[in-house]
Amino acid sequence: MQREVSLTITHAYRQRFPDLPFGIGTIQGCTFFEKSEAFKLYKRELLRKMKRRAYLAEVEGRINLYDHFFQEWGYTCPLPGHLKRTVEMGFPIHNLYIDTHVMAEMYHGILMAIQDLDRFEGSWRLDLATEGETFDAVSGKAMICKRDEIILRDEKEIVCSLFQGPDFKTRIDSSSRNIVVYVFTAPGIGEEHVSNGIRLALEILEKFGGGQEPWWKVFKP
Repeated sequence: MQREVSLTITHAYRQRFPDLPFGIGTIQGCTFFEKSEAFKLYKRELLRKMKRRAYLAEVEGRINLYDHFFQEWGYTCPLPGHLKRTVEMGFPIHNLYIDTHVMAEMYHGILMAIQDLDRFEGSWRLDLATEGETFDAVSGKAMICKRDEIILRDEKEIVCSLFQGPDFKTRIDSSSRNIVVYVFTAPGIGEEHVSNGIRLALEILEKFGGGQEPWWKVFKP
C-alpha cells in the first residue's frame, strides 16, 4: 500500500514564499546495500548524460539559483561543491541511499533530502522558523534557526531546515526500509524539476533497492 504523506503549508509560508513549491516522494520495502556492479554501470551512464554540455549548463543554472538563495540568507550552499566533485570524479560510491540522493540532486540540479519515513511522527508542516528555534542535525549538533527560515516540521519538532539540512531523528541508515525523499525549492526552480528529481530517486530505489509502491506529489503554496 502506498504511504502518502499529509502536508500542510502554513499561512506564514504561503505569504512569504508563494512561488516556492515543495515535493515529497515515498517508497516501501527497500533493501540497503553498499556496492553493486549493475548500480555502478547505471551511475556511469547517468553521469555521461549529465555531462553533456547543454544539459550540464541547465543543471548549473538551477544550482546557481539555490546558491544565490543561500547567500541571501547568510548560508553556504553545498550544491556547487557537490557538482564540481561529481563532474570531476563521478558519482560517489557509498551506499544505495546516499548515492541515490546525490544522483537525483546533481542530475536535476535540485536540493533533496532522503530520510527514514518511519521516524517521522504524525503529519507534516512546511513552515517558517521563529528566531532562535533549534533542532539536532544529523551530526548531533544543535542548529539555531533564523527568523522566517524555511523549515519542515512533523507533529513533534523541526525535522529539516532548507539551509541547514535534516535532523538526527529522521536520519537514514542501513536498517531503513521505508524511504522518503523531499525537495525544497529556491526562486526560479520549477515544479517540473522537483517532480523529475523525485521520480528519478524513486526509480533508482525501485530498480536497485527492490522498493515497492512509490508515491510522489508536488505541493504548491
